[in-house]
Amino acid sequence: MLRLARDGKAKPLLNKKGRPKVFVDELSATKAVLEHFIAYFNGHLVSSGEIAGGTMRDARRASAERLFRKGCKVIEVRRVRSGMNRD
Repeated sequence: MLRLARDGKAKPLLNKKGRPKVFVDELSATKAVLEHFIAYFNGHLVSSGEIAGGTMRDARRASAERLFRKGCKVIEVRRVRSGMNRD
């Protein structure tokens, strides 16, 4: 089983047919898990609030668009600085 930060759910390692892999010993299972962790760490980095495959601007725009409802009262949107220090 492997649990990653992106969703926090434990998932089994799958073979090419989509079925859970069965390992003969602990060492081979540990090696397979480490390979998946390395691939995860070296993969696409997703920032907090970012939609996978999009940009932070797209994510902010989508969250702002959700505030507006057609035919209803218009809700003001104001820009809020993130907690990061920008010089």
